Amino acid sequence: MKKFLLVATATLFSTPAFAGVYVNSEVNNGYTGSDYDGRTVDIHVGLEGSASKLDYYIQGGPALTAVADVNGTETEFSGKLGGTFNVTQKLGIYGELSGITKKDADNSYGSKLGLKYTF
Repeated sequence: MKKFLLVATATLFSTPAFAGVYVNSEVNNGYTGSDYDGRTVDIHVGLEGSASKLDYYIQGGPALTAVADVNGTETEFSGKLGGTFNVTQKLGIYGELSGITKKDADNSYGSKLGLKYTF
């Protein structure tokens, strides 16, 4: 997770322009079938901007996790780095890398990659 954040921060700060700072709070609930597994509430501070055809963001902060049938919450650290490369005005390629720490287990990581076409 530390290497991910170091690379993400270095990449962001080497980009020439910033558009702004933002706060993003997000609630993610997990289910297996109809059974509730748990919840994570992210409270992130981020930076976003654009450079040429690239729109980008980096955000991170505390993540409050609660597991089904367990009393209390754990505070972890989570973060995301992502962006969209605008191939044309109607077509973009987007991606995101994310991660969250886990006190009693291996850290968890995720990735997204996709295309978005606007009509």
